[in-house]
Amino acid sequence: MGNLALALVLAVSLTVLRFPNAQSQDFTSDAHVVEHPFTTAVASWDVNTPGGSWIETQLRARIGSRWTNWYEMGHWSKDESDGHRHSVQSPADGDGRVDTDTLYLTTASDAWQARVYFHPGAHGEMPTLTLFAVTTGDDTATAQSLPNKNAWGVDIDVPERTQRIDESPDALGGGGDAWCSPTSVSMIMAYWAARTNHPKWDVDVASSAAGTYDPVYKGCGNWPFNVAFTSEHGLAGWVERLSGMSDLERYVTLGVPLIASIRVKTGELVGSPYKNTDGHLLVVRGFTRDGDVIANDPYGLPGHIRIIYKRAQFEHVWMGGSRGIVYVIAPPPLLEKLRGQTFVSRVRGARLLGS
Repeated sequence: MGNLALALVLAVSLTVLRFPNAQSQDFTSDAHVVEHPFTTAVASWDVNTPGGSWIETQLRARIGSRWTNWYEMGHWSKDESDGHRHSVQSPADGDGRVDTDTLYLTTASDAWQARVYFHPGAHGEMPTLTLFAVTTGDDTATAQSLPNKNAWGVDIDVPERTQRIDESPDALGGGGDAWCSPTSVSMIMAYWAARTNHPKWDVDVASSAAGTYDPVYKGCGNWPFNVAFTSEHGLAGWVERLSGMSDLERYVTLGVPLIASIRVKTGELVGSPYKNTDGHLLVVRGFTRDGDVIANDPYGLPGHIRIIYKRAQFEHVWMGGSRGIVYVIAPPPLLEKLRGQTFVSRVRGARLLGS
């Protein structure tokens, strides 16, 4: 199982801006200084976009005493038919580039700033934003941590669903064979639907794929789009880069299953239903009494979806793959208790554009 006594911890930060009164007017956030210098950033958001309305999200970073240009982090609408849900392909500049959902900087930054534009639907309906999060990171190992053994022996009963279904007449993003992210989202939504008696949160795999599809990326694996899709149904969440395994264990201890992004080379993850993958998402539902990872792997077929992965192997393909990326998705009241108690209003945390 590898060394369970110590694990490397990456330098990461998460800032969650909450809007107690849903935001529907263009704004620019304050500059947010992070604890650790960063070279990557991912934005995510909780929003409702009725009637074809949509939002446009941007980030910029501070390098030394100057700010970079604004980078497009994605246009979002729950209605993809009008062309307002997509990532943005922009040319790289001297400071960085955006690859679908992630800002990569050439030089480490110590602060970020966000900007959101709100666009009405055909009949004037406006989007309403309730949360905006930015997770930043660097590949530098800053410390070592002990495992959180309170999570060992916890197995959250997340429903099992497979991505390998034949329900996509237009084969969005490659069809079911490529639907690991929306299938994992469907499992998490089904769990919270049953746990909290909200049956409308239970969305089937094909609907989840249709609701997260990014036509520029040509797939359903855009990280913030998957979180935004759940928020359109009344759940809440963010994309977060965790520092290591103890962070996974902390969430499991609190009863929150996570969706983790991994990358696997042949032989690296024994027991997986695939030999290798350049990118894959699965549900982390718990840990065995020995600290191994209990997952719902959507690439498995029914009866073979719940899989136990050796702790050291999982840590390698997760931390070495996405550098610790997870989706955190849960009912809003629960997430409000967890972290990110930064409240934003007209006079604190953001300034409205044009005011």
